Amino acid sequence: MKRVGRLLSPTRLAAAVVSVLLVVLAVQAYHLMALTGATFTTPLVEEVPTSVPTVSLLPTPTPTPPRASPTAAPAQANTAVSFDRFVTPTPVPGGEIFAISPQPGDAGWWSTQGERPNHLGDSFLYVGQYGGQSYIAGVRFDLSRVPRGAAIVDAQLRLTGLRADRFSPDVPGTWLVQLIAEADVPELTTSTFLQFYAAPASITLFPQLTQADLAEGRSNVWNLDGNIRAWLTQQLLDGATTLTLRIISSIPAGESLFAWDSGLGPESGREAPLLLLNVGPPPTATPPLPTRPVVVATLTPAPGNALTAVAAAQTATAEASLFGTPTPIPYQIVTPTPTPANLATVQAIAYQLNLPPVLVDTPQPANAATATEIAAYATAVALTTGTFTPVPTNYVTPFIYYPSPPAENVATAAARVIMATAAAQRGDPTATPLPYNAVPAIYIYATETPANQETAVAQIQQRNADAITTGTPTPTPFNLVVITRVPPPTPTPIPLTVGLDALTPTPTATPTRVVTAADLAQFSGKILFLSDRAGGGEPTTWVMDPATGSVLAMVTDRQLHRLAQELILPYSPDGRQKAIVEADNRGELQIKVLSLEYGTKQQLTNYQSVYFDVLTYDPAWSPRGDLIAFVSNNSGGDEIYTVDPQGQNIVRLTFNDWEWDKHPTWSPDGSQIAFYSNRETQRKQIWIMDADGSNVRNLSNSPYNDWDPVWVR
Repeated sequence: MKRVGRLLSPTRLAAAVVSVLLVVLAVQAYHLMALTGATFTTPLVEEVPTSVPTVSLLPTPTPTPPRASPTAAPAQANTAVSFDRFVTPTPVPGGEIFAISPQPGDAGWWSTQGERPNHLGDSFLYVGQYGGQSYIAGVRFDLSRVPRGAAIVDAQLRLTGLRADRFSPDVPGTWLVQLIAEADVPELTTSTFLQFYAAPASITLFPQLTQADLAEGRSNVWNLDGNIRAWLTQQLLDGATTLTLRIISSIPAGESLFAWDSGLGPESGREAPLLLLNVGPPPTATPPLPTRPVVVATLTPAPGNALTAVAAAQTATAEASLFGTPTPIPYQIVTPTPTPANLATVQAIAYQLNLPPVLVDTPQPANAATATEIAAYATAVALTTGTFTPVPTNYVTPFIYYPSPPAENVATAAARVIMATAAAQRGDPTATPLPYNAVPAIYIYATETPANQETAVAQIQQRNADAITTGTPTPTPFNLVVITRVPPPTPTPIPLTVGLDALTPTPTATPTRVVTAADLAQFSGKILFLSDRAGGGEPTTWVMDPATGSVLAMVTDRQLHRLAQELILPYSPDGRQKAIVEADNRGELQIKVLSLEYGTKQQLTNYQSVYFDVLTYDPAWSPRGDLIAFVSNNSGGDEIYTVDPQGQNIVRLTFNDWEWDKHPTWSPDGSQIAFYSNRETQRKQIWIMDADGSNVRNLSNSPYNDWDPVWVR
C-alpha cells in the first residue's frame, strides 16, 4: 500500500506549532479585554474594506478638511448588501446587542410640492433635487427595549443604497445624515415637509456623503463616537423611546435624486436602515424619569361685583405705571380644571377607566370629487403602509358642552358672578354632572368682513405668504364654535305720534290643523301604511287590522303616517335614545344610537363595501327595548336584521334569492314584526313574521302596492 503525502520536516513542524500558539494567544487576549471592560477598537459591524468613517458632534457648521469617503462595497447595479457580509459583535458581559430597524410606517420621504403630507412606509428613502422639488427622508428607530441607564459601549449606523435611476454622479452635491431628539419631532406620521425639515438637528454625522459615496447596493456606515453615545444615553434617561434620523441634501446646481432602502414596501431590497447598539448591563435600579418643573396656579377668581372689578383694573394700571408690567406667566404653568380640558385627556381617562373609546366621526364628503380623493388616498395608504387601524364598533362620540362665552367687558363678567352667587344662595338646583366623554367647546370670534377690496386682497396675500413660510393653517378643531362680538346697540327713535293713515288692521289668521301624538291614539294597535289603492298617482294612507289583514279605512291626512314614523319607529321605550342612520369614518351608512340626553353617538353595525355599496337603514326600536330591527344589503339583497342596543348579537331574520324586505315595524308587545316585501307577488305587500323571523305570511295580500307599514302603539 502506497503512503500518500509526506511527513513535515522538523523546521516546518516547529513553525506550524508557533503559528497555532499565536492564534490561541490572540483569542485569549480578545476575551480578556471583554472581561475587563476594555473599549473595542474594532467596529461593531465589519465590512470589506474596513476603513469606516468617524463621526463627531456638529455644534456649528465649520469647514472641514477632505476626508476619506465612507466605507462602501463595490457598486453593483440592483444588488443589495447581505447581512451575511457583516459580523455580529460580541456583547460585553451582562450586556446585550440591539439591532434596530424601522417598523412599518416609521420610514419614508417628503417633498416640497407633494399632494400628501408625507410618504411614510414607502420602499425608498428619496433625498435630493428632481423635477423642481426638494426631497428629504426620515427614519424613526424604536429604543423602547434599550434599558435606561445602561452604558452604550459602541454604536453604529448603516444605510444601503437602493435606487439611482435619477441620480447624476456628475452633479456635485452633499448628503447630510442628522439625529433629531424625540421631543423635537413628537409626531412623525403627521409631519409635513416644512415641519420635519424645520425640526432642529441635535447631531450631524461626519463625514458628509458626496456623489462619489452613493450607489445602488452600496452600504454607508458610521461608527458613533463617545459624544454621540453619551447624548443618546441621556435621551433615554430623559424618557425618550425613539430616535429620529433625517437625511437632507445640498445640490448647488443641477438635479440628482438618490434613494436608500427603507426596508419597507414591496420594492425594498430588505436592507433596512440599521442602528446597532452594544449596550452594557442594565443598572440594578432603573433611574427615575426626570420630573419636569411646572407651576401650579389657580385661576384668579372673578370680581364679586362691578366696583371690585373696576378697582382691580385701576390697581393693575397704577402698578404698571409705578413698577412696570407684571412678570409674564411662565410657559410651564398649569391650572387645575374640574373637567378634562381637551379630547386627548377625555380619551386617556376613558382608556384608564375601561370605558368605550371616544372618537370623532369623520364628516361626510361635501361632493363626489372629495369622496373620490379620500378613497384614492385610503387605497394608496393601504398599498404602502397597510390598512388603517379599524375603528372600534363600540365607540362613542364626544359630548360638546358650551361654557359661558367670553364676556365682552368687565361689567358683563361681574354680572355673571353676581347671578351665579345669587342662584347658589337661593339653593337653586345644581347643574347636571357632565358625562365622561364631555369636551368643552372652543370659542373664537368671527373674522370681520374686510372694509374694502384692497383689504381683502392684502389678507389673501398674507395668508398665502404664511402658508409658504410656516405651512398651511392648522385644521379647524371639531369643537370650535364661532361667535360674533356683540355690537353696541343703536338707539331706535320712537315716534311720539302715528298718523291714522299709517294704521292698518291686522288680518285674522286662518287656523291650520296641527297633527299631534294625541291624534295617533285612535289607531293604537293598528297598522298605518301607504298604498296606490286610490289611484291618481299620489300614494294615500290606509289603516289595517294586523289580526286579519283587512283594510279598515283610508286616512285623509297623510301627516299622521309621517308623524307615526317619526315618533314610533326610532325611539327607545324610555324616549332617551334614538336609532339613526349615519355614515361612519369610511363613509359607510351604519346604524347608530344617539343619546338625546348627552348628544353622543354609539355605532352598532360595522358593514363594509367590497364589491358593491352596502346600505344599512330603516331602524326600528322594539317596545321591549332589547332589540333594534334594521335593513341591510350586505348579503347582496335587502334583508331584515336585529341587533341589541350595545351593538352585539346581530341576527339575520329574512333570507331571499333576489327579492327584498324593507321597513320593519314592531307590534306593541314586541312579539311580531311587520314589513313590506316584493316576494312571491313581485308587488309591494305588507308581510308579518314573529320576532325571531319565523311564521312569515302575507298580511295585505292585495292586487295593489302596499308599503311602509307603521304599527301604532
